[in-house]
Amino acid sequence: MTRSVAVVGAGLAGVTTAYELAALGLKVQVFERGGSVAEQASFASSALLSPFVPDLADTAPPAPVGFRFARWRAGRKGGEAPGQLAALSQLSLARTAELRRELGLDDEASQGLLVALTDAKRVAAAEARLEGWKALGLQVELIEAGEARLREPGLNADAPLSAALALAHGGAGNARLFAQQLRLQAQRLGAEFRFHTTVRAIAADGAGLNLRHEYTPPMEAPTRGPEREAGDTLPQLLGPQDSRFDAVVLCNGLEAPALLGQRLPLSAHHETSVTAPLRLLEAHPDLGPKAAWVDPSRGLTVTRTGQRVRVTGGLTVTDVRARVTPDFETLHRGLQHWFPGSVLHQQVQQGQSRRALTADGLPLLGASGRPGLWLNLSPGGQGWGLACGSAQVLAQLIAGQAPARDIAALGPQRLA
Repeated sequence: MTRSVAVVGAGLAGVTTAYELAALGLKVQVFERGGSVAEQASFASSALLSPFVPDLADTAPPAPVGFRFARWRAGRKGGEAPGQLAALSQLSLARTAELRRELGLDDEASQGLLVALTDAKRVAAAEARLEGWKALGLQVELIEAGEARLREPGLNADAPLSAALALAHGGAGNARLFAQQLRLQAQRLGAEFRFHTTVRAIAADGAGLNLRHEYTPPMEAPTRGPEREAGDTLPQLLGPQDSRFDAVVLCNGLEAPALLGQRLPLSAHHETSVTAPLRLLEAHPDLGPKAAWVDPSRGLTVTRTGQRVRVTGGLTVTDVRARVTPDFETLHRGLQHWFPGSVLHQQVQQGQSRRALTADGLPLLGASGRPGLWLNLSPGGQGWGLACGSAQVLAQLIAGQAPARDIAALGPQRLA
């Protein structure tokens, strides 16, 4: 029987997993090499909260060859995966709303999600898929351009727009703020967090798993970034330490294969963002987005969280060792195209995230194939809409309960 679980990685996936496990009564320890939660891939990621919509990318211009091959490969091998992911994403949005309500979480959320269809070809592609999306349980509506502009009155009147898709229950939120607040809730349930702690290896140990970890504080105190939060790990013993657990969940993205001890076909998904305060003008009360606006043709999202606007895009896929020079100017141009004059550009914050991406763009969720070792590796480019549902279902499986959704087709065996 599973009683103790280690979670490796304290990004959004790790924090939500820790909370759900602790809520089921399991003893949880989280190991994070950074100094706090959501410091890396979750720090400046897309604020988008969206259900998964299969083939939505096909309403955009032709994708690079690698992406076209990935979609073709997914269609041949992962027949059930897109449907399971669509259902999981809807569960996840409902779970996010439930946690916000029951725990009093405030992550500067905004409600509403529109996807721009900028010409007749994209409208026709969306129309051809509309009934299939609805058959998956997605609440999606094709609305005229005029209706879209009524829902987002800050849109540039001169920007070409033929129609839009309206996705129910979608919106935006501050993923890092959500993770910080949920981490405190997990601690109240007994979950422990070890920061500045690097997991070196995981090995079978009788009926459980031995996790070797080491306290690895920075050589120098950080000169910027988040300050130490209440409850952060105090200095630990130096040198390698061993801890035994009944199960381990890898939520550490591109670092997971090294601990798993087997190859995973992962690439690095790079995403660039700019965040700026919204301009507040009494004469122009509708500047900026009301919630979430997605432009597949430009590959960007524009989201509202509180009194700030975040633009995310620049999606690039590379080898895991490659580094990418971010193109912030393209994001500024995209924001100006759709919501001109909406932010204070002199106060812009720039960010870049890097996360794991599978060949078919779908997450790796479930049993790894090694006894007691589980995976929660979400795909890049989906925002954080999958986080809460993925964590809930995975925790149920680890605890030996019937899962709220079937995720069998989202496991690593599909990539074999």
